[in-house]
Amino acid sequence: MPVRSALAGTVLAVAAVAAASTFGSNLVRLVHTPKLYGQTWDLAVDTQFGRLPPETTVPFLQPQKGVTGWTYGDHLNVTIAGKNVATIGLAPGQGRETWPKIAEGRAPAAPDEIALGTKTLALAHKHVGQTLVVTPQGETDGQPMHIVGRAVFPFFGQGDFNPTGLGEGAAIQDPPRGATPDDRPGYNFVLVRVSAQGATPASIATFRDNLAHAQGVCPQDQVCNVETAKRPVDILNYSRIQTTPVALAGLLALLAVATVAHLLVTSIRRRRRDFAVLKTMGFVRRQVSAAVAWQATTLVVLALIVGLPLGAAAGRWVWQVFADRIGIAPNPHIPLVTLLLFIPVAIAVANVLAAGPGWVAGRLKPAPVLRTE
Repeated sequence: MPVRSALAGTVLAVAAVAAASTFGSNLVRLVHTPKLYGQTWDLAVDTQFGRLPPETTVPFLQPQKGVTGWTYGDHLNVTIAGKNVATIGLAPGQGRETWPKIAEGRAPAAPDEIALGTKTLALAHKHVGQTLVVTPQGETDGQPMHIVGRAVFPFFGQGDFNPTGLGEGAAIQDPPRGATPDDRPGYNFVLVRVSAQGATPASIATFRDNLAHAQGVCPQDQVCNVETAKRPVDILNYSRIQTTPVALAGLLALLAVATVAHLLVTSIRRRRRDFAVLKTMGFVRRQVSAAVAWQATTLVVLALIVGLPLGAAAGRWVWQVFADRIGIAPNPHIPLVTLLLFIPVAIAVANVLAAGPGWVAGRLKPAPVLRTE
């Protein structure tokens, strides 16, 4: 195998490993970081079709350990560009209002303002700053609304109906109570912010237990879940394949190992005369083995110098494209620790691979080789 071909193959293998590791680390980070998929609160109490009456919800939340504020909300549906869009309406509770992650622009601050997911914006062929017609569920007349933000949505949905998720969904200010005759008091859910003290597993378990025994808060005929992570359906799917890029990186690393091993074995066969000359000049077995080890080390170091930055940049670019497609803020993360640890591991593996061919080269008898040459 020519050295140039081996070097090119090893560079490509190293770059592929770095790219797969970079993409994989970002995927794992997305799955396990609620803020990246739109959740900016700590706990959510969701009744689905039920209602949380403020007159009993406030006295329950105020004394709970670590609770610093909350925002009320309702599950809604609107029609945008002829398609039904899952929507949430948020209303002030205590402290600042908590909206899904705003990737561009700002959160709605008036009844005629709306924030949309990336895919929903694309469906409507609109951008932040433009106006579109929104038709509330059950109504025939649409109303113009100003698009003030592009949001990333966690899971909000009722039963098996189409939920929000990442780039799909809309968020508005919740319509005032009593806007229609059939309005019922209360809200479908409440988004709760807690301090570090209230975010411990023990505190969350206590919150759940207290809610289960609270009188007049949760509806008796509906679920009343306390959720720490409202993962969209896509995130649940990604969680099942989050180890795939890591496995791919492992396979590519094996390919790089096989390339180096093949080069060493081939070079020993092709350069028998060179090794025989070195031994004739006085090289001992240890020195010949060291020459083979240096060959492997040099090859791997050159591949690392070129391949690691190239692969990290490629992985970062692929992640940005992927993030834009699913509707989240890219925020690419390069796993520097992993990539830096790859350097000594790769060099150590190269020297281990060189041990066998080096031993064979060291035992080479120069006289028979030179006679045949």
